[in-house]
Amino acid sequence: MSSFFRTISAFTSRCSSSSPFTKQLYGQTFGIIQPTLARGFKVRTSVKKLCNDCYVVRRKGKVYVYCKTNKKHKQRQG
Repeated sequence: MSSFFRTISAFTSRCSSSSPFTKQLYGQTFGIIQPTLARGFKVRTSVKKLCNDCYVVRRKGKVYVYCKTNKKHKQRQG
């Protein structure tokens, strides 16, 4: 069991090296992956304007609602 902790401590000491290449390598391999934030559409059966800046667009047989001020208002009928 103590050999396991020695291996872990040796590994973590190598990860905390001051080399930028090492930090980049270990950061990509073992780091937490950050999701890219993108606001999608709310899919609803009936769409409606939620504020004065919302506007309705028809494309490819679907109705979309876009908003200039609040991106959370984006909707797609479907």
